[in-house]
Amino acid sequence: MAYQTGAAADIDALLTALKNFAVANGWTLLVQDTVTLSFYNSYPSVGYARHDNTYSLVSSLSSSSAYKQGATSAAATRVVLARAGVTYQFFGFHKSFYKNGVLGTYAVLEAWVCDGWNGGVAAHQQTNNRKYALIGPLATALYAYHLFSNGEYVHLVVEETPGRFRHLSFGFLAKYADFAGGQYLTAGCPIESATTSAYDFNITNALIPFGMNGQNTTKANLTNYAYAGTYVRADIDGLSVGWRVLNRGSSWVDAANGDAYGGGTYSNVATSRGGPSGTTTTRALAHDLAYHCSPQSWNGLAPMLPCYAGVFRSPYNGNWTLLGEFPDVRFLNIANLNPGDELTLGTDVWKVFPVFAKEYSVLAEPISYDYGLAYRKVV
Repeated sequence: MAYQTGAAADIDALLTALKNFAVANGWTLLVQDTVTLSFYNSYPSVGYARHDNTYSLVSSLSSSSAYKQGATSAAATRVVLARAGVTYQFFGFHKSFYKNGVLGTYAVLEAWVCDGWNGGVAAHQQTNNRKYALIGPLATALYAYHLFSNGEYVHLVVEETPGRFRHLSFGFLAKYADFAGGQYLTAGCPIESATTSAYDFNITNALIPFGMNGQNTTKANLTNYAYAGTYVRADIDGLSVGWRVLNRGSSWVDAANGDAYGGGTYSNVATSRGGPSGTTTTRALAHDLAYHCSPQSWNGLAPMLPCYAGVFRSPYNGNWTLLGEFPDVRFLNIANLNPGDELTLGTDVWKVFPVFAKEYSVLAEPISYDYGLAYRKVV
């Protein structure tokens, strides 16, 4: 088990710290270079991130004008890491955004995942490559970071400014059964607005790490495009490429693909990197229990609950299966805890952070009340 903390002067320094930490914990560095990512800066009928183009996931985040600003491309620093035949690409870049209602140039850390790796193929054309998750926009000068790993995963917590956090994690589930797959990618990314209006923690702007956080879309012609979310792979129920997004799926018209806890399957056509996504919710099983059933009234303590990955079975029959849990991370209520506090349970130490910020008044900046995450620091 490994833990590292430090300060990052900019997004490239953060990406370097992530790379070095992952390599020190058993991951292989395949590539470190620069690639060009594209952005679609107007509300598109086409142009969202796909297998067959170079668009950043920023182009798929939202119809909000907050993201449709500035240049149509940018040079991104890329790091490619691999373990057990699975490859993750990480891109650090800057772009013009509205952040908390303020227009400026901000930093982004974006992650894609693919099955295997071909060094002679472009970044966006790797096998079953899917643009998944990002954290940003971030301040260009970052405050601090925390990295956790046991070799099978890497958890990254970025303290962008004092008291304000973002989360990114990749690796392999602690599986509850023997099935092909188990790799995952997840991030916490609040959707920004171009206005300075109140920014509450609700189902339309809070993409929750390790949870049901696929972003909703109401445009039927965008159903083959990529969205931010929590993704896991499980080749079950006859699926040869069983990538799933953990979301409610309430915008899906096909009940067979609308998961209440888990996600629908993805088509394997050449241009599909995502699929129709469901609405965000903080009222999922573990989130709800961890938040509303604690701290306990008799001792003030907050139980830590596993972050589960579960999916409905296909064809849909009302049954769902727990695939496993995201390793060494727990949901909890942090009403009686402060960001960075540590909980000692036997020989284990858990380090506690808010999902976004431990705030209770609606602000222009993202808040998350007492919703929190704890990461295992020492085993």
